[in-house]
Amino acid sequence: MNDSDLELVRLLCTRLCHDLAGPIGAVAAGVELIGDDPAAVDAETLGLIGASSSAASLKLKFVRAALGSAAGALDMESLLDGYLGATTGGDGKPKVTWPQTAAFERFAAAAGVTWRQAILNLCLAALEMQPGCKQLSVSAEGPSVRIDATGQSMRSMARRDELAAALTGKTAAKDLTAKTVQAFVSGRMILAAGGAVEVEAQDGAVAVVVRFDR
Repeated sequence: MNDSDLELVRLLCTRLCHDLAGPIGAVAAGVELIGDDPAAVDAETLGLIGASSSAASLKLKFVRAALGSAAGALDMESLLDGYLGATTGGDGKPKVTWPQTAAFERFAAAAGVTWRQAILNLCLAALEMQPGCKQLSVSAEGPSVRIDATGQSMRSMARRDELAAALTGKTAAKDLTAKTVQAFVSGRMILAAGGAVEVEAQDGAVAVVVRFDR
């Protein structure tokens, strides 16, 4: 393992800790509010603890499936739905549509768990490139998959440009940050599977397109 690999591991750990710090910290705060008298706990505190522990569990399931050593079938729809609910809440959760075509199911089945991991990561990358996303759509045609995220207009494209560069392999590993490392790993997953990834962006919308020569 060289220095670049070690830095990549460090950045991924930082990213995962950041994702889980919020809900776990809220659980700890709720427990602290209970203090030495559990009988005095009110419904609001119990609700905080319950909601935060559920959010932590849902986020953990997602990142374990997306970035861990996956085994067996991955239910992409429920994993992403749970993560979005834990991250944005019920009111802010974007609407997600998945292709129901037989071609997509055959492609996903043939590609196996690694491909399903890549889809989860690409969805997350698209969502991060389009803050305030209201609609996320996954479509498939032949050996290509497209993920469209649409939402509000952005005043600055700098964050999107950084993520797009990492996703498409235009950022060197030494220049990655905890904010861009997940996108970089997503692109490497596609590259390892023999595909290429592109980003198409305009105001209020971004598309991640993956093509395979099969």
